[in-house]
Amino acid sequence: MKKLGFFVAILLFTALPIALIGCSWDFNNPYADEWNVQIVGDSVFDLSGEIHDVLKILSGKSYKDRSVSGAKIAAIDSQLSKAEARSTLHTVIADGGANDILQGSMDCDSDPLTGGCLDVLDYISDTMWGMMVDMYNGPSDDHVWMGYYHVKGAEAEKNEAIDYTYDNIYPDMFDFSEYGGTNVSGIVSGYGEFYGSTLGDFCICLGDPRDYIFASDIKSDDIHPTYSGSQKLANMIWGVMVQQNMYR
Repeated sequence: MKKLGFFVAILLFTALPIALIGCSWDFNNPYADEWNVQIVGDSVFDLSGEIHDVLKILSGKSYKDRSVSGAKIAAIDSQLSKAEARSTLHTVIADGGANDILQGSMDCDSDPLTGGCLDVLDYISDTMWGMMVDMYNGPSDDHVWMGYYHVKGAEAEKNEAIDYTYDNIYPDMFDFSEYGGTNVSGIVSGYGEFYGSTLGDFCICLGDPRDYIFASDIKSDDIHPTYSGSQKLANMIWGVMVQQNMYR
C-alpha cells in the first residue's frame, strides 16, 4: 500500500564536459546497504558523489546510487525502471534533463527561447510525466522531484530555460487537483522550498533550491555543485523526507 510519498528527483540541467560529446560514465557507485532508497540521475549526483555522502551522514545509511554522469532523461527513465523492479522499494531520489540540452543541437541560450529549445523542454517534461506514472504504479511510496538551481558564468544563459520550466511546466505537472489530488507545500529552512500533490496514498513534490544556491556553491565549470552546493541540495532532499515522514 502506498504511503504519503515524494519522488526525490531533480530536473537538473547538468552534465559533465564529456556529456558534450555524447558520452556517459559512472564515476561513483558506492557500496549500498539500503536498497529500498535509490538514487537515479546524472552528474549532479554522480560526478562527485557528495550528495550521496551527505545523505549517508544524515541518514546513517548508504542508499543505492544508479546515477550516471552524462545520462539523458531517457537513460534516467531506464535507471528508474531498474529501481522500480525492486518490490520493496520505498523512496526514489533523482534528477535529469540537463544532458538533453547540453548534448543536443537546439539553442537554449537565446533570449527569447527558440522553438527548438521549447520542444526539448516539452520532451523532457513528457518523459518526466511518464516516470511519475511509473512511480505511481510501482512499489515506491516516497517521491520528490527536485528542480534545478541557476547556473553561472558561461552557462548563465540557460537560466531562462530553467525558469521557464518553473513558470510554465512544473505548476501543471505537480498539481494533481484535477485528478482529485490535494496540494502540498513547505519550506526547508536555508535550503529550498517544495510543493506538489498527494493522490490517495501517493504524493509527489518538486524541490526548488534556486534562492539558496549561490555562485560560490557552483564549480568553475559553471554547472556542477561544489561541496557546499551538494550539502545544500542533500539537506533540501533530507528536509523534504523528514517533513513528509518518508522512508529514509
